Amino acid sequence: MSNINDQQPLDQDRLDAEQEQIARLLRLAGPRLAVPPETSTRVRTVVHDEWQESIRARRRRSAYLWTGAALAAAAVLALAVGLTLRPTPATPLDTPQLVATFKAVTGNVRLLQPRDEPGVPGSRLAAGDTVLSGMAVSTGPGARAALRLAGGPSLRLGYDTLVRFESASILALEAGRLYLDSGDFGETGSSLSVRTPFGLVEDIGTQFEVDIRDQRIKVRVREGLVTLGREDRVFEAPAGVELTMDDDGELTRGPVPIFGPEWDWILEIAPPFELEGSRLETFLDWVERETGWEMHYADSELERATAGTVLHGSVAGLRPDQALEAVLPTCGLVFREEGGTVIIAAGLL
Repeated sequence: MSNINDQQPLDQDRLDAEQEQIARLLRLAGPRLAVPPETSTRVRTVVHDEWQESIRARRRRSAYLWTGAALAAAAVLALAVGLTLRPTPATPLDTPQLVATFKAVTGNVRLLQPRDEPGVPGSRLAAGDTVLSGMAVSTGPGARAALRLAGGPSLRLGYDTLVRFESASILALEAGRLYLDSGDFGETGSSLSVRTPFGLVEDIGTQFEVDIRDQRIKVRVREGLVTLGREDRVFEAPAGVELTMDDDGELTRGPVPIFGPEWDWILEIAPPFELEGSRLETFLDWVERETGWEMHYADSELERATAGTVLHGSVAGLRPDQALEAVLPTCGLVFREEGGTVIIAAGLL
């Protein structure tokens, strides 16, 4: 790129060439009238001034180009530095996560924010409402709630219960009782944990209840295996076993049925089954898991004949055992229950 000062000789050469050309033309034109001296002087002055102004204009344009390029480069550099030095927004570590969704609610059930103390009114809840990590749910006298935890497990809350949701797999039961059905969730290697004033309750793919009242904790297991840990001691409870521990850590163990009146409260608040378009076998699996009953057909031929039966209608408002009574007759079937075993047959028994 040429220097600004290099342009002066170039302009002078061009002017000399132009003057030489004019001189040749004048010689060819022959003698001319003499121009008065004052006119000649005035013309030369004007021409010289115009030439000087053109030179100055070229210099200004060249300077503008250099200054503009420098400013543009500086702006690009500043932008690059700004992008490099600008801090990346940090992702909040304590961002609340969705941990549960209400499926059914009866009575006065309320949601408490993380900083709310027990006794704060909170917001009243209904099916479809959600719970974020750090929040708590309280149920009043006679109230119950059914929730679906993130990942699939089913949670039921009894009356006069207060539970805080640390995450979708860790709950803190401060009072009352809850029921957890991990279903297939426990088969993935994960477990559900319930923190209590008496110790930590953990499951391994199971259905179980935790009940805190009258200065004691009671853990009842319907399916799978549950552990109750207190300080350096861990107690196991398989299906059909109940653990009871008091404030002093005194533990008693005993049998508990996996069906019957002891579990009626979870049937009262069971989430409704979507009957329309479902298959009969899917419906029976739901009833079996909710009630603790074992389902059997009277014979294998009847089971094959009913396989693939598609159901229609709704069982909203019915308990699982009541839904069974309502649905089977529409398929030409009846049942009887004896000691937790249900026999399904065609026609009347």
